[in-house]
Amino acid sequence: MSWFKRRTPTPEPKAINITIEGLVLERNHACSMVAEYDDGNKYDLSARVHHNQIKDTWTVQGLDSKGHSVVVDIEE
Repeated sequence: MSWFKRRTPTPEPKAINITIEGLVLERNHACSMVAEYDDGNKYDLSARVHHNQIKDTWTVQGLDSKGHSVVVDIEE
């Protein structure tokens, strides 16, 4: 049996609260995002607004220098 199959998976933390500051529904608009996770961590992320023209949906993607990322779909 391989080592991977014996290893117990560690649960990934889930974002429980997202705050987007300076959100404007404009393509490639830069804003900031604060993500709070269920394990107690809080990250300040640089975010960018994306627009899908085919589906006419808005998405905000946040990323920081350590690789933490969050994607949020915006409902109008």
